Order: sequence, then structure tokens, then C-alpha cells
Amino acid sequence: MKKVTAIATATLQAELDTRRLSPALLVEAEQMGAKRAATFLAARALLAELMSQLFDCATLPAIVIHSGGKPAFVDNALPFFNLAHSGNQLLVAVSDAGPVGCDVEIIRARRGTSALAEAFFSAEENQWLKKQADPLTAFWQLWCQREALLKQQGQGIWSMANVSLQPQQRTFSTTSLCNKKFSNPDQDLQLYHAVNHHALLALAVPAKVNDIQLWNFSSENNQLIEAPPQDWQCYQQRR
Repeated sequence: MKKVTAIATATLQAELDTRRLSPALLVEAEQMGAKRAATFLAARALLAELMSQLFDCATLPAIVIHSGGKPAFVDNALPFFNLAHSGNQLLVAVSDAGPVGCDVEIIRARRGTSALAEAFFSAEENQWLKKQADPLTAFWQLWCQREALLKQQGQGIWSMANVSLQPQQRTFSTTSLCNKKFSNPDQDLQLYHAVNHHALLALAVPAKVNDIQLWNFSSENNQLIEAPPQDWQCYQQRR
């Protein structure tokens, strides 16, 4: 059977149905502040919609949070997944081909981007940044790609300096990143990057993945609608 890797996007304003969520998740959200609870429930409702569409799950399966904050389904027979949000943009990814990491970033002004780039990005990346006509977008591109790689490996942002990107060559390398719970250190990865609805997207998956479905949640129809193939830039892992 062909393996499936897919992402779904939505906004926080979309009327995502929470009836596929367990009572335990709803209770968990009640312990949060209003803003965090809204994002928490919307992301999981979007994941539930995608799992229903692709894997016939009537309700969202139980989730466990591993070290590094990486979520996974309790049932190991179910696909890998990941969640991300930025501003009002939501992104979820699922794959039964192997561990997946995703990130979405709204391009926005932020204090200290130069200092962050100097602290976490390689000398090659900083040189590339300085040559870009739009350095703010370029900064968020590198940040978004790093986040996806780290989340695929079950690592936090404290490991950002262990990722090195070569944007001109569309390659990347990692140092001391592999979390054996989620990834085989001998298995190559691929990193996909794209622009979608004024946001940057990044997806880190095993190198064997070469087809990514894209679904968007339609507020007009209150359902996921499959979109045309995304125009991805693919980055190969450099050993």
C-alpha cells in the first residue's frame, strides 16, 4: 500500500468542529487561558479532520507528548504527525512513511533578528542573509526550516545551532540531532520549503517521501478540500 504524507492548513478564524476531540482534550483546554485554548483546540480539530479524511478515524486518537515536546499517537500503528501555528495560521502534517516535522511562520517584524541569526545561524547563512533583497523574509525562511527539522527529530530550539543550511545549494546538515525514538541516524532526511497564503511552510520527512498532499480547510464548506500540488523547494541532506 502506498504511504501517505500530507499537510493541512487553516486559520484560527475557521469554524473547526471539535466534536471529533475526546472529552479529556476538552477538559485539558479548560485549564488554559482563552487564547492558548483556542489554538490548542483548533490545531487538534484540524488534525482530527485530516486523520478522518486520510485514515478513517472517527475521532482523534489519544496523544502522548514525548521529551522535547514532540507529540505522537499512543497507538504506534498510527501515522506520525506534527502541529504548528504562527499568528492566525495553523498547519498540521501526518505521514505513515516515517517521523515528520512541520513549521509555519508569518513574515513579521521582530526585535533582535540580527542577534538571533548571529547566535544560531552559520557564517554561510549569515553571509547569504546579508545579500538578500528582503532579509526579514530570508530570516524567517531559515528559522522555519530549522524548526521543522528540530521538530522532526523531537528536539527543541536549544538545538538550533546544530542545524546548518546551505540555501544556495538547497542542502542542509545536522550535528548531534538524532533522537532514536523518532528517527534512524542512518536514514537521510529531506526538507521541503514553500510559501502558502503569505506564510512560510517547512516540512521535514524521510528522504523516501516524494509526494506530499496539500489540504486546506474551507470555511465556506466547513471541510477539508484537497489543493493543487504545492510548489515546494526541496533541500537534500548533506552528510
